Amino acid sequence: MPPKSSTKPKKAETPESSPQKAAKATPKKASPKKKEAPAPLKRLETGEGPSAPVDISFEGLAIEAKVSENGGFTHQLKLEAPSSFTLIKTFVFTEGPYQGQQAIIIRPAKALPFLELSKEVRARIYRFYFAPKGVVGESIVLDSKRANKDNPNKDIYAKTYADGSKNRVGLLAVNKEIYDDAIKIFYAHSLKLESTSALLDFLSQTPNSVRPLLHSLEVKGYVKTNSRNALCCLAEAKNIVRLRFESGVCSDGDPTKAARAFFGDAQKFLEAIGASRGVKDAGVDLLEFGKQALTYKDEKKNAKPWADTLVKEFKDNLRGKLK
Repeated sequence: MPPKSSTKPKKAETPESSPQKAAKATPKKASPKKKEAPAPLKRLETGEGPSAPVDISFEGLAIEAKVSENGGFTHQLKLEAPSSFTLIKTFVFTEGPYQGQQAIIIRPAKALPFLELSKEVRARIYRFYFAPKGVVGESIVLDSKRANKDNPNKDIYAKTYADGSKNRVGLLAVNKEIYDDAIKIFYAHSLKLESTSALLDFLSQTPNSVRPLLHSLEVKGYVKTNSRNALCCLAEAKNIVRLRFESGVCSDGDPTKAARAFFGDAQKFLEAIGASRGVKDAGVDLLEFGKQALTYKDEKKNAKPWADTLVKEFKDNLRGKLK
């Protein structure tokens, strides 16, 4: 037996017998290194002419080139500029203070003399520029409202059109000449609105100078409580060539009664169009109605669109009230 003063030998610890030390012994995964932002390359200020229009930057901290896997040395540079440019060539100085150093020749793009183009060419460019989703002739949908700090009421605006290019209409603020030419092209687009309520909001928020520029309007819902006010405001849109209602104008099958009710709402608008064009019933010619605009109920109380003969009779009644 071992003497009393002797101690028992300690059992060697293993990772299984000491979980805490085992955990400490587990190697940690190396965290990925953060990608360093490109460092700017200082410009060479010679004092002769303007500084370079292109900013040059490189990745990493070292400015020296690194050994390439394929042999030689490599260093990637990034060139950025507010406007387009062209790489012309590179060469090595053979004399002067920069002898033995290499230079890259860059040519900045020249500004397009846009206002020197003919008005016909500029108008064609405007049509492509303002086209919704790049489709010339496509309608602009006024489909949302947004708060305005200068106006407690919400302004109606074309959300889907703005999503395509939020700064598109900023072209109108370049100068007066571009504004005068481009705004006519912009409002030559057909505008789609959800209802006469939206039409009234839109007309009340636009300057009076814009209303004569309106060309074509499509209104989905005819709301009787505000249709008269909307059409009264629209009386100033004397150059409009198309006004279409998709639904809600009349749910009765009597063309005479429907014409009387519609004329009560649209009288000022129809008379203004007739006076501006020298033909009293010219306003009736630009009216269009969708299949759900003029309807009647059949025996099963289902809404049915009017026949073409009833629509013609409806318009003839309107013409009679304008003579």
